[in-house]
Amino acid sequence: MKLKIHRLIVWPQDVRQAPRVIAFNVEKVGVITGWSATGKSAIVAIIDYVLGSGTCAIPVGKIRDLAAWYGLVIETAEGTMMVAREKPASRQVASDYWVAANYELATALPARPVANEKVDKFKSRMDRLAGLSDLRLSPDETDGFSERASFRDMAAFNFLPQHIVANPYTMFFKADSSDHKRKLSNVLPLALGIVTNDDLLRLHRMSLLQRQAREIEQRLRARRAGVETWRANLQGAFYRAQELNLLPAGGAPTDLDRIVDLLRTMVTAGGRSLPGVGRVEGAVARLEEVRRQEKEVDGKISSARRRLRKLRSLRASVDDYDAILAEQTARTHGVGWLKDAVGKDHCVLCGTDTEVARRALAALDQPLRELQELTAGTVEAAPVVDAEIVNIEAQLITDERRLLELRELRIGIEAEADEERGLARTLESVYRFIGNTEQALRMMGNLEGADGLEGQLRALQEQIAALRLELDVEGQKSKRDGIQALIAGYILKFIETLGIVGAGGTPELDERELNLKFVQAGQRRADFLWEIGSGENWMGYHLATLLALHGTFLRRKKASPVPTFLVIDQPSQVYFPGETFDDIAKSTGGETVGVDERARRKKLDDLGRTKQIFAAIARAHRSFNGEVQIIVLEHADQTAWGEEANVALVENWRGDTDYLIPRSWGN
Repeated sequence: MKLKIHRLIVWPQDVRQAPRVIAFNVEKVGVITGWSATGKSAIVAIIDYVLGSGTCAIPVGKIRDLAAWYGLVIETAEGTMMVAREKPASRQVASDYWVAANYELATALPARPVANEKVDKFKSRMDRLAGLSDLRLSPDETDGFSERASFRDMAAFNFLPQHIVANPYTMFFKADSSDHKRKLSNVLPLALGIVTNDDLLRLHRMSLLQRQAREIEQRLRARRAGVETWRANLQGAFYRAQELNLLPAGGAPTDLDRIVDLLRTMVTAGGRSLPGVGRVEGAVARLEEVRRQEKEVDGKISSARRRLRKLRSLRASVDDYDAILAEQTARTHGVGWLKDAVGKDHCVLCGTDTEVARRALAALDQPLRELQELTAGTVEAAPVVDAEIVNIEAQLITDERRLLELRELRIGIEAEADEERGLARTLESVYRFIGNTEQALRMMGNLEGADGLEGQLRALQEQIAALRLELDVEGQKSKRDGIQALIAGYILKFIETLGIVGAGGTPELDERELNLKFVQAGQRRADFLWEIGSGENWMGYHLATLLALHGTFLRRKKASPVPTFLVIDQPSQVYFPGETFDDIAKSTGGETVGVDERARRKKLDDLGRTKQIFAAIARAHRSFNGEVQIIVLEHADQTAWGEEANVALVENWRGDTDYLIPRSWGN
C-alpha cells in the first residue's frame, strides 16, 4: 500500500497562532534530531493517532493542551490527501476527521479544520486503499482475533518506538499487548503474502460447503434409518398389498429389489385407478400455497445462480484488467523524469528554451491521472466482489434447504389431499397404504441417484476437494519457507553492515511468538532474541527485521496491504544510556585533558557505531529504491549521518529554535 508522509501539522488551540508544520523529504531518509523533552517521540504517537488509532498515546501536557487538531499530508495510490483528527477530549480519542482528497501541497492551511468524516468511515477508506478483503481471517473461529484484517493491524510494521526498538521481548509496535499480539499473529501470513485474498475466499467457500455437507450427512443418517426399517418389512408390505387386491396372489419374490419394483408399479396403477369424490378444501388451499412458495424460492435460486456466474466472470475480468493497467502504468514511468528535465532552463532534448515540450507534457497530466484512478479502482473491486460471492453462496445454501423443505411438505399435503371423505374403511386403508408406500419409495429416491442426498453429498465433497487443491497447503508451506529464507538473508546482511557480532545460527521470524529465534544446525531447540545479549544486538535485530519485512512487502508491489513508511525512534539509545549524545560528542573532541583514555576510546567507538546505524539505514533505503519512506527520531546530531547523501535533516530541535510546540503558543 503506497503511503508516504509529506507533512505533519499541529493546529494550535489559539486560532490566532499559525499551525506548526513539519515537512518531510519523501525521497530521502528524514531525521528529526534534538534534545530530550523536545517532542521527538510524540511524532510516533501523532502519526499513529491521525491514522486511526483506537487509543491516544500523545503525551499529556503542552503537546496535547496547546493543540486542537493533528494532521498529516499523505501520498497514496489515489493521490495526495490531507487527513486531520481532532485532539481527544480528556484521555479519550476523538472520532471527528477532516479529510481532503486530491489535496494540493501549495494550498493554504485553514486556521482550524472542519470535521467532514468520522473515524469509522476513514478506516474503511484506508482499508479499501490497502486492498484488504472484507472476509474474516478464519471462517470457523468466532473469537475477535480472527476478524477481518484491517489497515490498523498493519501499523505494527510502521513504527519502532523508543520502548520497542531495543526490547528483547517485543518485536512489533503494540504487540506487547496480548490481544494485539494474537490478532497480529493471524494477520502476519496475509501481510507477507503467504495467504492471499483469493485464499480467504476459498477458505470461506470451503467452510460453507463443509457445513452444508455435515447437514446432509445428518439428514442421510436419519433417512437411511427410516428406509432400512421399511426395507426390513418389504415382504409384509407385499402381502398387505395382496390383501387389498393391489397385487396378484402368489408368493413374494426373494429379490428385495423386485419387490420394490412391484410396489412402485402398484403405486402408479393405484393412483390412477382409485376413484375420487372431492378433495378436502383445507388441504387443497395449503397445497396451492406451498406450490406458490416452492415456485418463488425456485425462481430466487435460479436468479442467484445467474448472478453468481456473472460475479465469478467479473472477478476473473478484474484480474485481467488489472494486468493490462499494470502494463500501461509501466510504460509511463519515464514521464515524471522527462517533465523534471524539460522543466529546467533548457529542453533536455534539443537544448533550446521553448514552451512547446512543457505544454505537450502538461497535456499528459489528465490521461495519467485517469490511468492512476483506474488502477486504484481495480484494487477496490476485488475484495468487494469476493465478499458478494460468499454472501450469495451462503444465501443459496439457505434457499436450497428451504426449497427441499417445501417439496417435502408438498408431498405430504398431496398425500393428505388425496384422502377422500365418505369412503368405505377398506378404500381408506387402500389409500393410506398406497400413500405410505409412495412416501417410502420417494425417500429411497431422495437418498439415491444424482439428485438424491447421496448425490448431493458426493458433489459437495468433490467441490471441497477441488478447493483444497486450489488452496495448495504444500505450496503455502513452500512460499513460507522462501519468505523466511529471504528475511533471514536480509537480517544477516544488515547485522554485518552494522558491525555487530550477532547471535549464532540462522534467524527466523516465529509467527506465533512474533519474535526472532535462532536455529543452529544439529540442535533441536532454538534460541529466542530475549535469550541473547546485549542491547546492541536487540536494537540491531529489530532494525534488521523491520527493514527485511518492508523489503518483502515491496516484492508484493501493490498487492501488499502494509503502508510504505517506517518511523524509528532513538536507535542509538543503546550506546548512550546514561548521558546525552551532546555530552559524549564534546568529551571525544580535540580536548582530552581530564578524560580517561580508555573511556574516551569507548565513546569514540559508540559514536562510530551510531554512524554505522545511519549508514545501514541509508543502504536499506537505497536498496528499496526510495519506495519506503524512513523517518528517524534521534538525539544524535548531524555528525552521525552527514556523510550519507540520501539522509536529510528535517528538524533540529536544539538551542533557540522552536521544538514540536512553538514558543509563541505559550510554551
